[in-house]
Amino acid sequence: MIRKIIRIDEEKCNGCGLCAKACHEGAIGMVNGKAKLLRDDYCDGLGDCLPACPTGAISFEEREAKEYDEVAVKKSKLSKQGETLACGCPGTQSKTIHRENECEAVRPNISENKSQLTQ
Repeated sequence: MIRKIIRIDEEKCNGCGLCAKACHEGAIGMVNGKAKLLRDDYCDGLGDCLPACPTGAISFEEREAKEYDEVAVKKSKLSKQGETLACGCPGTQSKTIHRENECEAVRPNISENKSQLTQ
């Protein structure tokens, strides 16, 4: 199928990785310090990566490429998610502290002197 897809110019690419972060589908990855289009079927052709590139190494071209596969992209995202951490609500991080030895109550060693400020 001939469709619009991104092209990455390796000569212009400085390896910053901003395009890979901007690609929500995961079609772009870093290989040997340069950005590469890893999978044609992950590229939706919308170009979220274009404005992220500081060197202008990314452009569009029309060429023979696999059709965009939204199902495969979603599967890939789910497999990379992993276990979510409870970090937003403090109540999800509550812990109980059990002490093995209870200490005797400590009394402060303060003598009961009257204040000299009162006259």
